[in-house]
Amino acid sequence: MGCTLGATTSAQTAGPSSLSHSRLASYNWSVKASPNLAQKPPPLSEIESFLNALQVSLGGPAAYGKNGNGEAVICSFRFADLRGNGYLSLVVGSGASDRSMCREVDIIDRVGPGFELYFWEGDPDSGRDVAGKLKDLNHDSKDEFLLTNSFGKIEHQCIARWTAIFAWTGSNYTNVSDNDFNEFYREQLNSLHKQISALHPIRVYGGGFIERRDKQCLLAEAAKLQRHLGISPEAGLDQAVHLASSEDATRRRFAAQVFGDIGSPQARKYLETLSKDPDPVVRKTARSYLSALSRGPTSVAPESFYHPQGPESLTRY
Repeated sequence: MGCTLGATTSAQTAGPSSLSHSRLASYNWSVKASPNLAQKPPPLSEIESFLNALQVSLGGPAAYGKNGNGEAVICSFRFADLRGNGYLSLVVGSGASDRSMCREVDIIDRVGPGFELYFWEGDPDSGRDVAGKLKDLNHDSKDEFLLTNSFGKIEHQCIARWTAIFAWTGSNYTNVSDNDFNEFYREQLNSLHKQISALHPIRVYGGGFIERRDKQCLLAEAAKLQRHLGISPEAGLDQAVHLASSEDATRRRFAAQVFGDIGSPQARKYLETLSKDPDPVVRKTARSYLSALSRGPTSVAPESFYHPQGPESLTRY
């Protein structure tokens, strides 16, 4: 079972009385505290106790660590200035205790006397190192959160990923990747170019060479960055055309995913062809993207984080 919270449209504040048994709720969350919680974070046990109290206050079950029923574990956490309102936010990465995945990212904000919860469930490692995904990209003393999601994969070989940028925009943590963050994405593109240029074919027993397993995904990531930066609106099309003619169905499926991400009229024509592919998985993938594109541009990342609103929204697992 996955670690999920239902999607809702408005935040609910957990008041101090409902969190009276949590030590962390009574601490000073101010940025100006000396030392503040970012400089001297509390032990993991206090984070677990606070999250369990927060869950219960919003109508859900306690689920973290020894204080709960053991269904969820905290993979990482970090206090950071996300809103610029004078208070720190707590960012937590978590996952199911019986798996090695850390899919969920929770952001808990101190708002007046209470707290608000925002969350998203992404790729298996989205919450494994939340500290490493907090960056002050605007140099305005407020951190943005970098959320990585996959947009395609070749089974048993590689996964192509995209990093979206989220920032507080007044009412939610919103995807602001299309704003002026070109410097960040250019640095990513330059890094990918270096990785790709350093890839060398692997010599196999008996002579000959084979392609590195991650090359096609790295090429697709670089092409997506080029499209995002406006360098080439159809970057990656030639790569996908080549993969679409492969005898390997997993590569044809990856081609469909890249075509779907490009979304241009030319890419749709190739998706039409793949929608008649002899492999059922390739056909289904191509048809899914065609259906999605008929409703408008597709997006790898969500527009904003989710807000839990009531008890029905807090059912886990």
